[in-house]
Amino acid sequence: MNLINILAEKKENSLKLKKALGLLLKFKPLWLIKLNNKELTKDLIKWLKSLPAGFVVYIKDIKTEIISKNIVITWKLENEVLSGFDFIVCDKEINDIGLYINQWITPIINRNDNQKFNLWEFNPLKNEWNSFFYEDENKWDIFYTIVRYMENYKFPFDNKNLVKNVLNNK
Repeated sequence: MNLINILAEKKENSLKLKKALGLLLKFKPLWLIKLNNKELTKDLIKWLKSLPAGFVVYIKDIKTEIISKNIVITWKLENEVLSGFDFIVCDKEINDIGLYINQWITPIINRNDNQKFNLWEFNPLKNEWNSFFYEDENKWDIFYTIVRYMENYKFPFDNKNLVKNVLNNK
């Protein structure tokens, strides 16, 4: 599948996810938050409400709940539409990162875990590598990295290169 088709599929699946979960369609980027630390997740949710993006927070065994116009908590995600996510924020407990990379989802991961998954931090000046890193597993570092990605997302050329780099890493 070529990059144009991949981007079209991502856009189509993003719309499906937003409609199914009740998120506003106007927010272009769609993020998946998959952190095991529930306190950290709760702290992040407070801040994510202010960002112009849709967030799906995955918490195992919790009833689907719309938190705000841009945040939904759920435990149900259909694999057929996973490619609709632009990125996944995950912690050191994630073991299935390959599932998300195979769906062209950019990982945001702790810098200390990058070699475990053969990931390299995206360099927009050179248009190379395939992920974003946060330094420590705390709300400040993770939120800062999310905002850095949001800045990158504003530039379609950079974002296409990032998706292409994720694709080439598979």
